[in-house]
Amino acid sequence: KQWEVSSIPDLSGRVAIVTGGNTGLGYITVRELARKGARVYMFSRTETRALAAIEKIKKELDSELNPEVEYINFDLLSLKSAKKAAEEFIQREKRLDILVNNAGIMATPYELSPDGIEIQACNGTGHFALTVSLLSLLKETAAMPDSHVRIVNVSSGGYLAAHLGTPDFSSLEGLNQKTWSTWVRYGMSKLMNILFTNELQKRLDESGTANIYCLSVHPGGVSTELTRGPLRSWPFLAPLERIARMFLVTPEQGALTQLYAATSPEVEEKDLKAALLFPVAQPKSKTFLAEDKDGKLGGDFWTLCEALMR
Repeated sequence: KQWEVSSIPDLSGRVAIVTGGNTGLGYITVRELARKGARVYMFSRTETRALAAIEKIKKELDSELNPEVEYINFDLLSLKSAKKAAEEFIQREKRLDILVNNAGIMATPYELSPDGIEIQACNGTGHFALTVSLLSLLKETAAMPDSHVRIVNVSSGGYLAAHLGTPDFSSLEGLNQKTWSTWVRYGMSKLMNILFTNELQKRLDESGTANIYCLSVHPGGVSTELTRGPLRSWPFLAPLERIARMFLVTPEQGALTQLYAATSPEVEEKDLKAALLFPVAQPKSKTFLAEDKDGKLGGDFWTLCEALMR
């Protein structure tokens, strides 16, 4: 039987963050966590869009409950913004049970962020900066009674495109390398999400924090605003977009796997630490690059991100 949102347990008393929560998968994730009683923080770049999305969620859920959804400004392309957003959250909350790193861009033309990082690579670096800045609070929450702390990194099956290039995360030059296709750069960024999950889980376990579960998820082919990136790269494809969307699943269907990873008791029962999940909620074996058995790629990525944050 396919896992459904009705299986989400009661989340009363828990606090969650969802990045990119004002649209698409993030919007559904915020709504369903709030529906089950969590206080949810929508981390988004554009305040007007986020506040409009929060109002919409409150209208959708109002007949059932009084949802707690709040906004904090977060720009995935800025390391400073990630750190500031984490600091603001820590000032407002004493716990963090669920962190869903959902924001992302896809298949955009080559461009550098204000920090000098290729913007698709910010899918990895921005979420690293946010997560590491929140790590102490996540650990404190994990030490509380009856805690179920989850860190969910939304990757993509598109990480396979990284195999068409030569991933090098040992330097900013390697991270920013130009490739023959924007899809290869996208694949590299989604590989980063998986490598970060692996490395974070390993470091948490080695530090003695055994009850934080880190997972990567591929939501499937979903009809969301992510298509803006490919249309910037290939504007002539615009007439085909409506046809392409007919073959994609809805955000409601696409969000199921990350909601499972964030909430299901099965994650702990099946010990899905550092697991990669494909739709719907199915563990998937990783390729040799994503498995990263010697930890070299993941270690390089972690070290580089720390240097970039400094």
